[in-house]
Amino acid sequence: MSDHSGRSKDFLLGAIVGSVLGAVTALLLAPKSGKELRADISEKAHTISEKTQELAGTVGAKTQELAKNVSVHTDEWVQKAKEVVDTVSEEVKTWKESRKEVAISEEEMMPADAEVLSRRQLR
Repeated sequence: MSDHSGRSKDFLLGAIVGSVLGAVTALLLAPKSGKELRADISEKAHTISEKTQELAGTVGAKTQELAKNVSVHTDEWVQKAKEVVDTVSEEVKTWKESRKEVAISEEEMMPADAEVLSRRQLR
């Protein structure tokens, strides 16, 4: 998100600087009287100001839209991660319980096996 935001700011700054330089160059190179030149500069400055405000509003709206999309996707990813953790946790619990049951059944069988072995040894 920060890369996109940085590009938007760079574009906005470049558009403003380019507009100002273009307007000033055009006005200064045009053969006009001082009064006409000042009026043109004032008009161009007002136009540039309006366009800058429009562009800033557009960038703001796009940024909010992007932030909402990121928020929605982040919530989805968090939910999926929780589901995976829950599933793995349940599988580990099940595995531990089955291992415990196997160990208990082996312990229960061991005395009987030991008795059979001792009988065999006595023969």
